[in-house]
Amino acid sequence: MSILSSIFWLIVTLGVLVTFHELGHFWVARLFKVKVLRFCVGFGKPIWSRYDKHGTEIAIAPFPLGGYVKLLDIRDCDVQPEQYHQTYNHKSFWQKFLIMFAGPAFNFILAFLLYWMMFVVGKNDIRPTLAEPTQLMQQAGFQEKDQIKAIDGEEIRTWSDVSLHLITAGIDRRDIQVEVETVSAVRINRTLPLSAVPDDVAEEDLLEYIGLKVYQIPVSAVMGELNPEFPAAQAGLKTGDLIEAINNKQVDDWNAVIEEIAQIKKGPIKLSVIRKEEPMIIVVPDLIQDPDNSNRKVLGISPVQPDQADVDYMRGLFFTLSYGPIESVPQAFKQIGKITSKSLEMMWKLVTGKASLKNLSGPITIAQVANDSAERGFSWYLSFLALVSLSLGIINLLPIPMLDGGQMLFLIFEKVKGSPLSEQFELKAQMIGMFLLISLMSLAFYNDILRSVS
Repeated sequence: MSILSSIFWLIVTLGVLVTFHELGHFWVARLFKVKVLRFCVGFGKPIWSRYDKHGTEIAIAPFPLGGYVKLLDIRDCDVQPEQYHQTYNHKSFWQKFLIMFAGPAFNFILAFLLYWMMFVVGKNDIRPTLAEPTQLMQQAGFQEKDQIKAIDGEEIRTWSDVSLHLITAGIDRRDIQVEVETVSAVRINRTLPLSAVPDDVAEEDLLEYIGLKVYQIPVSAVMGELNPEFPAAQAGLKTGDLIEAINNKQVDDWNAVIEEIAQIKKGPIKLSVIRKEEPMIIVVPDLIQDPDNSNRKVLGISPVQPDQADVDYMRGLFFTLSYGPIESVPQAFKQIGKITSKSLEMMWKLVTGKASLKNLSGPITIAQVANDSAERGFSWYLSFLALVSLSLGIINLLPIPMLDGGQMLFLIFEKVKGSPLSEQFELKAQMIGMFLLISLMSLAFYNDILRSVS
């Protein structure tokens, strides 16, 4: 069901983004009186099509990883003399340039509308509050329940904001200024010395090395009420027992217990527990399928209830990020500026070799994150859709043949040269562009597979 759901949300995501992108080309081409032969969402032989009153074929193809708008062009087909004024070639430099630019531009417009809607609807989120820091963050003086308010002078509202700043600054090994609000409501500036991170620390291990931990309710591994029909109780575990280790691996709290059990594929499971100050070993034969969730297996254990004060504090960290319709306009522009800036910065790091190519993601990751965002709620999915729309717009503006940016670059060359580029040059450039795109897509797909099996 999870796989089917991911595929469904991938199709929805790409369908919306590709349609809006191609709609940009389509609308501006029509504006400049260029005849549009076909508007297609997806690749391959169309599985559905119809013609509109202008003679344009509107089609849907089976492979939803892109789309295209086919314009009347003297290089592709025979054109009658009376139709020459409707060809793409007949138009001025600026008209052709704007037709190419319209696709990415519509992705930016869509991103703005999605972010605006997200802020108006309201997105449930959690304030970036620290658990007890370790390593670099501990050395820098950060404390448990410090709430991050700003990084290098830029306002921080969510954990997503924190990640954007830490990852890019961490790759550069650049120290950052972090403003926090302590548990006593005092604001303090602290320096996080990212320059102290060794060069051999991989990007995926960066946050762990820094010692950044998200605050969670402290819940001990003391057992609460146990169901006698589940394996743990049947093996002898009792209410009040403190689990110290699972299969000889120490666990310090309930969260560690959950993490260890999640990694167990099959039994037996050895529990090292303390009962009335006496250590003992309990062996549970195996896990059983969770009656409430067929996708996981369980021991049948639960912790004692946490203190009410901790529960109330945790509830206070949740908030709804929302603004009125007017206030949401500048907020949407601000969000687009921030994401675009960080995306371009990350792309440059990939090109220069500062960032690992492991950061590239393909359709599998997009499908998984789309599904996860949809499960979190409507506003989370809007945020995800806006992010991917921005990424699609930025990528299409890159000066690579086969992309809109490459076509715009060809037009600039033609303008400077004063005559059209040769078909041989364009064909060779298109082949190079296709090779680059296939290579990048293959690498992204390879990274997706590695993430899925690791």
